[in-house]
Amino acid sequence: MDTKKTFNNLLQFITYALIGGSNELINLGILNFLTYITGIYYNKLILFIFEFISFIAYSINGYFLNKKFTFKVKNSSYFKYASVLGTSAIFNTLLFITLNAHNIFNLSNSLWLNLSKVIASMTIGIITFLVNKFFVFKNRTL
Repeated sequence: MDTKKTFNNLLQFITYALIGGSNELINLGILNFLTYITGIYYNKLILFIFEFISFIAYSINGYFLNKKFTFKVKNSSYFKYASVLGTSAIFNTLLFITLNAHNIFNLSNSLWLNLSKVIASMTIGIITFLVNKFFVFKNRTL
């Protein structure tokens, strides 16, 4: 077992997770701002639109940070990244909306909205890391 490669992969995942955390803060900030100003917490179509708005902001942030710090590549395609992230955002949104519609713990609307979002993001984020590592930011020298 190559210890250096294992360490590098773990470090890469941690960096990806930290950048994902910053993306999640952007996502939650926009989502909370939009739900707060509109008072809409459950309308599936409106939540989908809110998610699309936040996607634009955090995808740009994530692409540049992951390119520079996580995968350290010079040549990569924003189109590939946005395609992967867009696909994962759709699954993330569907999982989020499904979870949000079933407040099984009877928490406040705002708390359940945020908890649903974090659970969905963490679940889909792990899968997205693997796709980005081996497809979008593939480094042929590793």
